[in-house]
Amino acid sequence: MNILALGIAVCLSIFIGLFWIHHSVYNRNLSSAVMKQTNRVTEGNHAEQSFEHDEFNVAGSYQYPLWMSVTVLIFSLSIYASGGHFNGWDEGIVDDSVDYLLAANITKGRDQVQQQPENEMALMALAQSYAEGGLYADSVATLTQLINVVGEDATLLGLQATSMYYRDDRKFLPETEQIIGRALTLQTDELNTRMLLATDAFLNGEYTNAIEHWRLLLSNQTQPFNRQSINNAIMKAEFKLDELSR
Repeated sequence: MNILALGIAVCLSIFIGLFWIHHSVYNRNLSSAVMKQTNRVTEGNHAEQSFEHDEFNVAGSYQYPLWMSVTVLIFSLSIYASGGHFNGWDEGIVDDSVDYLLAANITKGRDQVQQQPENEMALMALAQSYAEGGLYADSVATLTQLINVVGEDATLLGLQATSMYYRDDRKFLPETEQIIGRALTLQTDELNTRMLLATDAFLNGEYTNAIEHWRLLLSNQTQPFNRQSINNAIMKAEFKLDELSR
């Protein structure tokens, strides 16, 4: 049995049941009030007519919850039926493909770069889109194209080294190390390069090296970043060192 359908049926049954219970309690209280009222009437014929009239109203009042229940049921089933592929709602699989919005940005960026191959902003946006989509080889190629246009820049080299690192399954190959050296020569506290080196060191248990890279990064006054997060990372690495020294 479809689990979703069963869940909806249970929820609807509880809701409609509570609604009818409430209405029944209300009708019992109303009938009790009617009986008390008729007992106060002194004329027998008038009392009998009043009682019969009120009993008719009480019986007729059940039409309202009945129609409400039917309306709720039809409305819920209509929404459920129009929900698309509801039978397979619990059979979903992870979509490993690039997000369609990101894919659209990549396609748009490619078109713009083809039309304007020396547009610095278009090249940068495309390289970042490639990296966000895990297309690191394409990101490296695009950053290389951008560097050829604007010349060597520490930030661009740092981004290029980062994409190379992830392209090569988190390894520093000689080509990547060369790019890192060129970036740090231009700016010793470059954000992307120091973050890359610190992260790799931390993940490999080299906490002293990670702390050194993060502290050098804190001297950077030209690139914006969250300094508190870097301080927290340093504290975490220091805690790891303390644990190892015990």
